Amino acid sequence: MLRAALFLLVMLAAPVAAASRPEGLMWNRSSLPLTLPLQVKSDAGADHYLRLVDPAAGQAVLAAYVRGGEIFRVLVPPGRYVLEIASGRDWQDEDALFGPQTVQVTLEPPLVFGAQGVARKSGALLDLRGDQVTVRGFGLCQRFMLDPDSLAGSWARAHPTDLLPPPERERFAVPRYTLRARVCD
Repeated sequence: MLRAALFLLVMLAAPVAAASRPEGLMWNRSSLPLTLPLQVKSDAGADHYLRLVDPAAGQAVLAAYVRGGEIFRVLVPPGRYVLEIASGRDWQDEDALFGPQTVQVTLEPPLVFGAQGVARKSGALLDLRGDQVTVRGFGLCQRFMLDPDSLAGSWARAHPTDLLPPPERERFAVPRYTLRARVCD
């Protein structure tokens, strides 16, 4: 009976401990839209707490929690930000971070997140694997592509080409353009 009660207590306590470990975007204090990519690669065994700090205002604008060993993607607001990284194993909270074993790194110069032209959203790829922090540019390209499937909407049903036989209907169909994203080289 005692073993069954102990087993039940352990099983009930396990989800509570796992739930206190955050994941993903923790908060956003920027009034700007989150549209630009930040991607993080990390080794298993240590988690990471990231903060983007606006150097002009001295204020943190965004915080995210990255679980070790997973590829993490988050959208951030446009701007120049100093990236602060805290790493460790046993998450406490945003003040104590990972306790006394917390390893902290601040990346200088600031990372720049913004649009380049009309078709490229530039961000950063952060590699925390191994014993070095590597940062390189990362972008999403957007371009207009023909998307004939979008003609299935109400406009296509109400269009006069619907009265034509199928071969002419296809000949006079007007494909619409949609915005599709892909990773830039």
